[in-house]
Amino acid sequence: MITFKKFINNEFIVKILESFFGKVSFVLFTMLFSFVCTRLYGAEIFGQYTYAFSIVTLLMIFAKAGFDNSLIYYIPKYKDKYISLSFFVNIIISIILVFVANFFINEWFVKLMLPLIWLVSMEQLFFSIYRANDNIKGYYFINGFLSMLIRILLVILFYFIFERNFISIALAIYISFLFSNLIYFYQNKKRFKKVVYDKGFIKYSFSLVLAAVMGVAMDRIDIVMLGTMTDMRSVGIYQISVQVANVIFMILVIFDTVFGPQISKLYHNGKYKELKRLYVQSTRLLGLLSFIIIIILSVFSKHILLLFGKEFVDGQMALILRGIGQFINVAVGSVWLMLAMTGNPKWHIYANFIAFTLNIILNYLLIPKYGVNGAAFATMTSMILVNIIGYILVCRVFKVRVYGIV
Repeated sequence: MITFKKFINNEFIVKILESFFGKVSFVLFTMLFSFVCTRLYGAEIFGQYTYAFSIVTLLMIFAKAGFDNSLIYYIPKYKDKYISLSFFVNIIISIILVFVANFFINEWFVKLMLPLIWLVSMEQLFFSIYRANDNIKGYYFINGFLSMLIRILLVILFYFIFERNFISIALAIYISFLFSNLIYFYQNKKRFKKVVYDKGFIKYSFSLVLAAVMGVAMDRIDIVMLGTMTDMRSVGIYQISVQVANVIFMILVIFDTVFGPQISKLYHNGKYKELKRLYVQSTRLLGLLSFIIIIILSVFSKHILLLFGKEFVDGQMALILRGIGQFINVAVGSVWLMLAMTGNPKWHIYANFIAFTLNIILNYLLIPKYGVNGAAFATMTSMILVNIIGYILVCRVFKVRVYGIV
């Protein structure tokens, strides 16, 4: 059997390793942050934070307006030409979203978090710049280490200042995002030049928005509906289950961080055979690794959840169900990235729309009776559907077979 290393050069391996250590650092610190929050503030207040940040994450997709993926696609060809335009439009959309959202949201803790829409979306744009310029290590040192360390230390410090209060978590989040974005800007300030309007760039970016919105919505709508239809304690328990299950997804994120720009470069240089070989070999490896992790998480799910407190064991089945969904997600590889980075983002929109609609229907039917388990089953089902569709499309468009079945 041809080994994976024969299809990638040493530089690519180095970037994968940088992405791996950076993402592992971020995930570990995120889990530590959740551990500290659940231990100090309990499931209900942590649930408020999760519910509010989920809404911010959904709205953030509109704020970044698809520019994150567009920059990865365009920077290899046009360098820094569209960076200033992306950030300018991002600021305008963020202000509008925060203003409008205040009229439709009643929960005070959600309103308090709304300005994060700009900070979170801006960070995603910076992430694209680092990825497109092969400086993943530089980004993750800020995002996965410095920012998260500050966030954890502040949430502990503010606990003793404000006691057991949601504001403590909110302040820690704001300060950490402000810190990271200031560092990103300082390191990339020379890339910001005159705003150059280009209809083609805007059109391509906006075409990615709907797919991105429905993709994130599919991942977050269960939390929003769970908070609306049950209580914040259930949201807190469910969020921990989701975070643990997302350890599987981390493998794909690590790979995609490097693979996205690589797809764009290979595609623009006409190296289609190399692109297809890289996808097939990497997907097989991703499938094997994700299978091993889902087995481990399923066997030790109760013991893992006990680390966060006894009440979080109620999310054991939800963890397993979400883990199965993520296993399929990773096992099919970077299907939607393959399509988006080669100028075919529209299929993702259609597939996500179908899966998103199914997710809402299933959540509506299952949450009242099964709670967190119903939400997990709904998202697992829609996640499997959208990724199977993506796998079939990639196999047919690029004429490849990963597992010998299409």
